[in-house]
Amino acid sequence: MNETESSAFEVEAVAEGEGSRLSVTRAGGGETRHYRLAGGEQQHYTRFYRQLARDFGMRMPHERHKPALSGGGEPPWRPLLTENLSPRILAGYGDPAVLKTDEGWYLVATSNDAPDAFPILRSLDLASWEPLGFVFPEGQAPEWTAAGRHVGDFWAPEMARVGDEYWLSYTAREKNQALAIGIAKSRSPAGPWRDLGRPLLTGGSVLFPNPDPAAPPAPRSGGVIDPHILVDTDGQPYLFWKQDSNGIWPRPLAALLRRRTDLIPLIFESEEDRRTAAFAAAIQPWANGRRPIERFFLMQPLIEAALATWARLKEVLAQSGEAETILDAMRTPIRAQRLAPDGASLIGAPTLVLANDLDWEGHLIEGPWVTRQQGRYWLFYAGNDFCTPDYGIGVAVADHVLGPYEKRRAPLLQSISSWWAPGHASVAPGADGEPQLFFHAYFPETGGYNAFRALLTARLRFRRDGVELV
Repeated sequence: MNETESSAFEVEAVAEGEGSRLSVTRAGGGETRHYRLAGGEQQHYTRFYRQLARDFGMRMPHERHKPALSGGGEPPWRPLLTENLSPRILAGYGDPAVLKTDEGWYLVATSNDAPDAFPILRSLDLASWEPLGFVFPEGQAPEWTAAGRHVGDFWAPEMARVGDEYWLSYTAREKNQALAIGIAKSRSPAGPWRDLGRPLLTGGSVLFPNPDPAAPPAPRSGGVIDPHILVDTDGQPYLFWKQDSNGIWPRPLAALLRRRTDLIPLIFESEEDRRTAAFAAAIQPWANGRRPIERFFLMQPLIEAALATWARLKEVLAQSGEAETILDAMRTPIRAQRLAPDGASLIGAPTLVLANDLDWEGHLIEGPWVTRQQGRYWLFYAGNDFCTPDYGIGVAVADHVLGPYEKRRAPLLQSISSWWAPGHASVAPGADGEPQLFFHAYFPETGGYNAFRALLTARLRFRRDGVELV
């Protein structure tokens, strides 16, 4: 029996209440192990994969991740919010967007599947913060969105002042589970907010080859996320966003490895990662029927195994002749387009402004935020896996709002010993009027969907040719 055959698995899975029950057998008559997942949250899957690693020698998610520490000591980061200020704020302040107004600083943040979407907080001094409520309180989510625990996903809200109005751009799932971008408006950053009543932007469908050669290609919607509105010096608003293609290649890759088991030893060097890939191939049909975030949890060990051999993976897939669409989805673009004056539609064609092409970025970049400083446009973005200390913040600069943008080769912020996975930044004037970066980070040894993310800040100094933390 060769290595690929010895690493193959058979999986039987059935839903059971809020959780599931799985039986895993090593192909070729090996012992069967039985597992019970109490629910569908990330901690349940982490516990499951810890058991699989023990029983079958697979990869444990995040096992090899260590913060990338610099030799110059702790950087000048300052924590602002390190606990939930309301019992209705469930996971902290991920993807924080800060807006400076005459009434102080307003903050909106990701709420994931919490009943109340997008907490709004205000500070008069950037020291103390007051919760003001939510953009969409429980029961008031827009009709086009899927809402509720284990159903909805409300991500990356941002406020922008456009004329006499405040516009809030955000990500939500449509009722068909595809990620889309919405717009809501208000006369005040505190609300109430009036939604457009439909998505402003939806993701296109991508066709992946079906594992069954006799069947037609299977549609997979990549979705669009992380909207950002920049109002240029002439008053023209632009929308930046991420095409969420990184969310659609792991299961098609697992399906390909299910059919082409010979690719597993060509891609993965260690027996541990070969078993991980073989298990992902076996669990893939079950994953297809789970809610979107659970699909990610089920594929996470495969994603991390793929990132550990990223260049080799793409080379083998290219040589296979069967993975063109998968390879295309491994490139996550940031796009931008003009917004109509009323914010209800987009004008012209989208422009590709950035894509993941640096080693530290891994399989994705996301969370764009553009600020005009020193007569240039500075685009801050996050890269790599948001669940791990590999996540960080990069920056690119251009002389025109639509680019071309030139990236700084190394990340501006990376994990440190006291804070992990800094990401999804926004920029606003501080108390002294100088620009500050606001971003989220996890406490050490934590991370993942619905894990608490703190709000931190750092002062910025811009020059024509660069930016630094001060």
